[in-house]
Amino acid sequence: MEKKKLSPLSVEVAKVKPLIFGKEYESRMILDHVITGRDDVIQINHGTVKAGCALGGGVHEEDEIYYILSGKGTLQLDDKIIDVAGGQVIFIPAGCFHALDNSKSDEDMCILTFWRDWRFNDAYETRVKLWGKSFKTIEED
Repeated sequence: MEKKKLSPLSVEVAKVKPLIFGKEYESRMILDHVITGRDDVIQINHGTVKAGCALGGGVHEEDEIYYILSGKGTLQLDDKIIDVAGGQVIFIPAGCFHALDNSKSDEDMCILTFWRDWRFNDAYETRVKLWGKSFKTIEED
């Protein structure tokens, strides 16, 4: 089956409304099936783990990829803890517990998270419940 031809797209991350998860984390949907118009597009989130904070972590049924843009901290992968910093890519296989810790830093840690499909990201569902859609700009209500 031939895929629908799409137009190129540019998203200015600073103009995307963040979904706020307490004082610890902000998540901006910057690419998904709604934004692109194609159901099988890779989903990308821009996340910010705030300075001095740690995330509780979790396990997913699908693979996830982190690209650390800036900052430094640690990432727990099952029973192993690794140092992470800007410029690293981490593959997190399905079933692997993972948790980011930025509690010892005075600098925010910014990451991109990549998912094969929007259906595997809990933050997607939260956006839809709160906003009625997955993507908003800062100019929207």
